[in-house]
Amino acid sequence: MCPICWISGFIAALFGGSLIAVVNHPISWILSIFLISYAAYKFYEAKRKGKQMNQDTKARNKKTIFRFVQGVFVGSIVTVIVFYGLTYKEHQRMHDLLEKHGIEKHEH
Repeated sequence: MCPICWISGFIAALFGGSLIAVVNHPISWILSIFLISYAAYKFYEAKRKGKQMNQDTKARNKKTIFRFVQGVFVGSIVTVIVFYGLTYKEHQRMHDLLEKHGIEKHEH
């Protein structure tokens, strides 16, 4: 499995999926479909190139991909913790304001 192809496909899939989930416009849908198609092509290319590699190279490439996924996972967790810490007080203030005016009953 080619790590560069796999990582490129993974990043394209992340961008395509997040773009289609966040933006509600036909142009963004077209871009998302293009990015997701590109990701599928890169995954196919990674698998095709991987068939020609020896076992030592495959094991090393799997470790590289695993480290990349670990980095994305740890980075996501750190980002959630940092942004939660930065926005928690404002979030709570907005809930209190809505409850004060009887607009929303929100129970955590």
